[in-house]
Amino acid sequence: MWLFMAITCDNEPYDGDVIVNDIDNCLMAEELTTQALIGFANSDIESYNLLCQAYRDAIENQIEICGDEYGYLQDIIDGLGDCIIDDNNTTECEMAVVASALALEVLEDAISVEYMAACIAYREALENQIFNCGDDGTLLNKILELGNCEPDIFNVVGDWKLIVWQSDIPRDIDSDGIETSDYLTEIDCFNNETASFNSDGTGTLYYRESMEIEVSSPTNDPSDLEYSIECYEDIRTYGFTWTQEGDSITVTLNSDGTVLDFFRNGDVIFVAMRDFFVATSTSSNVDDIIQDIIWAYVQF
Repeated sequence: MWLFMAITCDNEPYDGDVIVNDIDNCLMAEELTTQALIGFANSDIESYNLLCQAYRDAIENQIEICGDEYGYLQDIIDGLGDCIIDDNNTTECEMAVVASALALEVLEDAISVEYMAACIAYREALENQIFNCGDDGTLLNKILELGNCEPDIFNVVGDWKLIVWQSDIPRDIDSDGIETSDYLTEIDCFNNETASFNSDGTGTLYYRESMEIEVSSPTNDPSDLEYSIECYEDIRTYGFTWTQEGDSITVTLNSDGTVLDFFRNGDVIFVAMRDFFVATSTSSNVDDIIQDIIWAYVQF
């Protein structure tokens, strides 16, 4: 799961609060899904239909809020089917095996912010499977391997390179006829912006370019936009201090105390840059464009 943001109208100034709010809503939806999984993992024949439906509803809600870029969540929904079982032909053991498999799938995809809840759900599913199916020691060993379900600490120390400018509004900035949500693929700027996180809680952001963008409409149609981009060298460095809690990294700039809230998903760290994308209008019928942008970094 990368980024999932609300859509705004292209010809209106952009209010920069939407992206960050959507991130919070997505994390909440993921937590609700995990809690629903815990309930489903402990279902029996009498409660299976209800708890399965609750789990499926939670996943559908997560898809609506967060998206499902690779279809993993939809695969789980498809596996759940209609959440109806035949009481006469389905055993408690068979149900427990299915619940354990689903819980393991969620655990394998979990990032550390949701790892503990997913791990507990899988552990409880295994315990339920042992109760209903018995065990030759294999399932118990899996439980022991889970330990106390504490997630591994994600290590942000090292050098990171900016690779993506993600927006919620696709644009054809380079006039090639293709709209994209990653603006870095549309502009020939910011190819070597980096961040260094040191083990002593300090670090440096390195900016090497800036740009100016103008937007206009050759047809006087606010939906038919053309962009003019000028990139220029602008070397700046910003020292910072940082702290980490799970997948959240809080960066505080030394220069003015500005706080940047990074978060991690997979091998990528993200930060929302408020009102960072600015395109100045040169047409009377086109508004200036001001948008938040999500920056994505990978370690190198």
